Amino acid sequence: LSRLQYHISRATEAMDRLAVRKAIHSALYELDQDFQWYQRRIANDGKHPGREAVAAMVSGEVVDAQVRMLAPVIPHTCEEIWENTGGKGFVSLATWPTPDETKIDVSAEENEALIRNMLEDTRNIFKATGITPKKVCYYTSALWKWRVFLEALRTSISTKVVQSELMKRLMKEADLKKKAKHVAKYVDQVIDEINQMPSEKKQRQSEIGVIDENEALKAAEAFFRREFDTEICIYSEEDPNCYDPKKRAQLAKPYRPAIYIE
Repeated sequence: LSRLQYHISRATEAMDRLAVRKAIHSALYELDQDFQWYQRRIANDGKHPGREAVAAMVSGEVVDAQVRMLAPVIPHTCEEIWENTGGKGFVSLATWPTPDETKIDVSAEENEALIRNMLEDTRNIFKATGITPKKVCYYTSALWKWRVFLEALRTSISTKVVQSELMKRLMKEADLKKKAKHVAKYVDQVIDEINQMPSEKKQRQSEIGVIDENEALKAAEAFFRREFDTEICIYSEEDPNCYDPKKRAQLAKPYRPAIYIE
């Protein structure tokens, strides 16, 4: 539902500018992509109490908003859908949907983006290596990397990040100073990426702060297991007991967990 509010906003802005094609793209194609992902995520998930009722509610809200937004461009089809879904009167006379800010959850959106990216990255590894997996391991970033990442990110919102200046600030933290070599190596890896990041993305991730990637991936463990039909293991980079025969955990970064497949 959070993504639905985003698409309502995008379509509304486009229609206000008379950019009808962009409005259709957001209200039809992009919204459909997000809704298909939602359906994929909840498939065969009926064991959770009330899940079917929630899914029906979400589907109803999506269809209701989508039909209202598309009515100006495909009126006859939308009137038919409106009638079949219990809409009152004519959809052409219904009010244009407005985004509900209480349903916007940017953290939840980032969690889903993480899961989607991990699914795609893992499949790309399968494709590139031709491997038939027996086990897939994900390693989430150490907390200190999040601190460094967010410091660099928040700095970059107002100015370009300079590595030497960033390191001076970071070395004032006693625990980071103890691992100065690792911090410097990590800063070197992410500084260009952060400087080139779109400002909207910087602002969003800065406001969200640290996300619990370990919890997000574990919540999606059954989904990954269903998609890959193999054992799924999820560890923190700092877990001393994690299974990591190829030392992949140290490669984990915020928003980019490391992957090991055997």
